Amino acid sequence: MIEDKDTQLVVRTALECAGFHCEVYASTGTLLRGIKRDDHGLIVVDVDDPATDCAALVDWRRNWLNPEVTLVALGRTDPLTAARVLNAGVDDFVAKPVRGAELLARIGAAARRRQPAPAEAGLSVAGCSIDRSACAIVSRSHRVGLTARELALAQLLFENAGQLVTRARLAQDVWGADAGITGRSIEQHIYQLRRKLKRCAGEALALRGVYGSGYRIDAAAAPRSASGPSSAPAAAPGLAVQATLHA
Repeated sequence: MIEDKDTQLVVRTALECAGFHCEVYASTGTLLRGIKRDDHGLIVVDVDDPATDCAALVDWRRNWLNPEVTLVALGRTDPLTAARVLNAGVDDFVAKPVRGAELLARIGAAARRRQPAPAEAGLSVAGCSIDRSACAIVSRSHRVGLTARELALAQLLFENAGQLVTRARLAQDVWGADAGITGRSIEQHIYQLRRKLKRCAGEALALRGVYGSGYRIDAAAAPRSASGPSSAPAAAPGLAVQATLHA
């Protein structure tokens, strides 16, 4: 919790002047619920608040968020605290009292470090590619992180795009076990992968279940217009940046 209202004001003013839209959350739990609901490009937390769980936030970012999300911690000038939160995986630590210019400079540097290297040439379906080195799926406007199991699952489905991949093969190739043992786990991972594919490629990509058999991944058919193709140019994708304060 950013109990010091002066610090909260400095942080929020600096971020809003830099063009960020800020949301304030009272605890790690409410923050996690908030970032499930909305996209965030930056998360700022105060580690002097005992309710702050940096390890949980880092784990959440690794498994569920865009891996480019920047996570910055604030805290008292204490080398042990700084070492603890940096070892937990946050991108930078800013000592109190917080100065707006320094905060923005550190956020900028941390964000640049989180920018991924160009994706390796890899499997691609409907404009959505697998970046194995970053453990992510990538489209023109989105990058979505995957768990190791989701990556293996996506790899197998992309390699067989347009074809049925049986549950038995998924179980053997991804889990190294029998489908009867891994059935529930397969369903859970397919559900999460389907959500992430939708975040990455929208409706351009479909992960379909074939009842009692397995799954297949396809490029969705382009909708037809009765009057023929439109000559209107496609709209450019927008860019929204949001900062989250753990307060």
